[in-house]
Amino acid sequence: MSILGTYKPKRRWNLVESVFFILLVLTAGFVLLRSPLFEVRRIEVRGNQYLPEDEIVAVSGINTGTNIFKLNLHDAVVNLQLLPMVKKARLVRNLPATVTIDIEERAPLGLLPAEDGFIEVDEEGVYLQKGNAATRGLPIITGVKGEGISLGQPVEADRLKETLAVLAGLPEEVRAQLSEIHCTEQGQFRVYTLAGVQCRLGGGDNIQDKGKVLSQVLKELHDQEEKIKYIDLSYAGKPVFKYKR
Repeated sequence: MSILGTYKPKRRWNLVESVFFILLVLTAGFVLLRSPLFEVRRIEVRGNQYLPEDEIVAVSGINTGTNIFKLNLHDAVVNLQLLPMVKKARLVRNLPATVTIDIEERAPLGLLPAEDGFIEVDEEGVYLQKGNAATRGLPIITGVKGEGISLGQPVEADRLKETLAVLAGLPEEVRAQLSEIHCTEQGQFRVYTLAGVQCRLGGGDNIQDKGKVLSQVLKELHDQEEKIKYIDLSYAGKPVFKYKR
């Protein structure tokens, strides 16, 4: 008995089978690109809080009625991320006819004085849009001078990064009550409430702990704010109060 197995040559496709396979692929491609089943009928926008949905859809360049496989999602992402308020964008095809746009927005944190008014900046110092001093929850940032101000780009300013870090470290309920945050040349921080109370925070260290204490103090002294000249949280321990005479 031979120890060698019987050799069976591999079956090769003949010309007819090859042509049939190519036609099958072309037909499938034609159906995918031409069938009304795959025309975009719904564009879903998620994650937006500041930008209106219709603006996001318009900037993306995605239109209903377009074949979902013909969409250039890369170009749409690039277009969206040119918007100053957009930090990240992601688009997904949901077959057969839905496109989902996921947006991660930049959140305004404060107002920085500029030549012709105020500008909104986020925690990274990016210039988002023109601002209004009457906007509640966006304290005016003083003690720093912005240079090289360009829409959608980080503002160059001494001590701005540190000031924004302090502001971002405060509880949201505290930021909502502030009208101003000031940074001295020595790197000391002071915030002012809408009621005019000055709160001295000292340096930018332990800002979250100081913020928690300040939040509690403002709640307890809500009805006495007009009597207080300043609250000093510069040092560890209990806050120091200075009352108006």
